[in-house]
Amino acid sequence: MKDFGLVYLDKKSQAKKLNFSSDMSKQSSFIFENMKTINYHGILYLIVLDGELYNIQQVEKELEKQGMKIQEHKGKEEQIVLFAYLVWGKDMMRHISGAYSIVIAYKNNIFITKDPLGQRPIYYSKKNNNVLVSNSISYFFKCNFCEAKITRNGLCQLFALGPSMDEHNTIYDDIHSLAMGEYAEITNGNLCIRNYYHPKAKLHTESYEDTVSHVRYLLEKSIQKQIQGCNATFLSGGLDSSILASILNKVYDSFDTYSLDYEGNVEYFKGNDYQVSLDNSYIQAMVNATKCNHHPLLIQQNTLCDYLPKAMLAREMAGMADVDASLLWMCEQVGKKHKVILSGECSDEIFGGYPWFYREDLIHLNTFPWLKSTKERKSLLCKDLQNLEIESYIKKEYEQTLEQVDQLESDSPADIRARKQTVLCLHWFMQNLITRQVCMSKATDILIRAPFADVELLDYVYNIPWNMKFSHQQEKGILRDAFSDLLPKEVCYRKKNPYPKTHNPKYAKIMTQYLAKAWAEENSILHEIFDEQAIKYLIQTEGASFQKPWYGQLMSGPQLLAYLYQIHLWGAYFDVKVDKS
Repeated sequence: MKDFGLVYLDKKSQAKKLNFSSDMSKQSSFIFENMKTINYHGILYLIVLDGELYNIQQVEKELEKQGMKIQEHKGKEEQIVLFAYLVWGKDMMRHISGAYSIVIAYKNNIFITKDPLGQRPIYYSKKNNNVLVSNSISYFFKCNFCEAKITRNGLCQLFALGPSMDEHNTIYDDIHSLAMGEYAEITNGNLCIRNYYHPKAKLHTESYEDTVSHVRYLLEKSIQKQIQGCNATFLSGGLDSSILASILNKVYDSFDTYSLDYEGNVEYFKGNDYQVSLDNSYIQAMVNATKCNHHPLLIQQNTLCDYLPKAMLAREMAGMADVDASLLWMCEQVGKKHKVILSGECSDEIFGGYPWFYREDLIHLNTFPWLKSTKERKSLLCKDLQNLEIESYIKKEYEQTLEQVDQLESDSPADIRARKQTVLCLHWFMQNLITRQVCMSKATDILIRAPFADVELLDYVYNIPWNMKFSHQQEKGILRDAFSDLLPKEVCYRKKNPYPKTHNPKYAKIMTQYLAKAWAEENSILHEIFDEQAIKYLIQTEGASFQKPWYGQLMSGPQLLAYLYQIHLWGAYFDVKVDKS
């Protein structure tokens, strides 16, 4: 999907004041790019579907029963989206299934929505009664609708939560985002946002055996919906990707799998509480157990570093360092043969796979458990940013997110904690990983489908008691039991490993050189944000002076060097202005 943009201008506005590109079309009060137009009963509708629908044939049949006849020509999906809106209005999201963001504009109205789990980013900005909507932050700058300026609020978000972002706000004060489970209506420039979905608490009455069967049924149902036109999956040898491979193995006589490793990881890997083993032997077990054609991909350290600028541009801001860059490179390799591939993303958020769901030192934290370096983050900032109210900002966002937790009076303390961690992960950790996946795949013109990100599956699993989810005292125990007959035992009950990062010290050395060169540039945005002594010491120690992970489980010292380097690139590329007032 190409970047799209739509601008609504009120009658007092003049399009020529905004430097829109010459290839845009103008219709009525709208200026738009890369959108379908449909004339229906004399009304011109502008439609964009960014992403895809998985139940398009079912929806088409439902619409035909309502008297809506779909024309067989290019733009069929956009027709279905429009007719679904005309028939069901704001309830259309209850009928369509997929990973999407949607914009429908007509007369002086704009309707914007995204799928319940928020798998496609969409942004908007409102100035007076003028509104711009796009799936690309860069588009706002391209149109001169907003400038690339970050104030103390944006800096607070960047250093309190980054690289994850507030669902409702980008780091730019004037550019906002639609959150998962939300829709927006804009009429004559007036904006109204409503939530249409969040997981609801219900009493779980099924036995453990029936629950295991139900989990398997729902996940297989989701995979079957998303397997159409797709005979490839990522394969790490972990539980989630191995389940996907096992289902593909039942459907296809032959299919492709792809794994990632880094130059030097075999020699330099040292296990820890979060990453206990390398993937290779588990991948081989799955290769032996299935009919897959496996493609092991090995990225060199120089290539990994060279892809950091591309990854920053794909995400349009600093991201998850080597984890972003390697996925971008991996998508390029996959794209040489496939345009669609499956991923195990979103399983850990739904089934409780992260350490903060079960580790005693993490489950009682009254904050985001993947952010444990707030004090250390602040220590890197320059003196006039040391008073950023990062702690209070985190507290506010944390408490506001927990207001969305639906629970029952009969819930045990463990069940309540699990519900809270699930909601926190859905709205923060998962959204960051989804953004990463979408941005890197879009930059390489492929689609990554995530069958675990299924609203029917989430609604069911949200209400499974924690002692069932944590069966065998192991993360995602119930999911393991649900597919134990399809997987090699060593794979099925392997302890969770996160997406692989590089352990090669060569990476830290290269990134030290990159960051030192960036710091040497007088006009770098780094000088406006960071303390000179702190950055120099970080460079001198090749990242070792920052001991705690910057974010999550993977972003340690070398990754922090890369993250800061991406901030330098971001500031230069977008000509970002810093307003500390």
